[in-house]
Amino acid sequence: LMKTQLPYLLIALFSVGLHAQNTLSGNLNGWEPANAEIITGMNAPIQIGAIAENGEFTIELTKDFVEKTLQGIDGFNENSDAWKSSLSTIEKAFACNSETVALENADQPILSVSNLGNYGLANIEDRKMYGSFMIVNNKDFAEGFRAFGKYENKKGYYLDWYYFEKAATVKGECSMESYALNQEESYIGKNIYDLNFKPGWNIVKYEVLELFEDRDGKTYEALVLWETLDEMPADVQYIYFAK
Repeated sequence: LMKTQLPYLLIALFSVGLHAQNTLSGNLNGWEPANAEIITGMNAPIQIGAIAENGEFTIELTKDFVEKTLQGIDGFNENSDAWKSSLSTIEKAFACNSETVALENADQPILSVSNLGNYGLANIEDRKMYGSFMIVNNKDFAEGFRAFGKYENKKGYYLDWYYFEKAATVKGECSMESYALNQEESYIGKNIYDLNFKPGWNIVKYEVLELFEDRDGKTYEALVLWETLDEMPADVQYIYFAK
């Protein structure tokens, strides 16, 4: 994620939907004429979709992405002596203690499509990066979420897709006292988990419901809801951030 705020372009969707084959398709109105790939990946770019010159796009969620991600991690680790790359598990990512969070099949690795809610746009052959976009419900949230270190958080959500081999659940809540940037004010940050993972691909929504604002006007995520969805929300938007 970029640490500075980037210009955004709201992409209107005339026809968009998540089909049974895990294909997300639509038309990116306002996209400057160019052929580009939609990419993601931890250590090397993995193509998950494409955008045509007329703005039509598709994202394919396939098992191929899973295999390429695992191969990329193995390849990176074989060539790295400094540090090793690995996937977090459900248990490591969501559990704070056994009394407040109930887990099932939580030893599975998390394979998520986006990079913290961002999907890259690039021409891989020409090594040209156009920028990235987020699947959210409002541009203010997207801008605040990307502005690391500025503490300009807003209410809203982003969507991601997680892949699992087996069904799994995460239920409960986790709270922690945190200090504001001024180190004098504090607040309780809470995460609520309502995750019902099915085998295969799952839509995951990360939604900021409440904020804490310190005396300097900095805002912090005070209440976050993690939940799985059966379909795309009606108010979803695609926000494009130019490079």
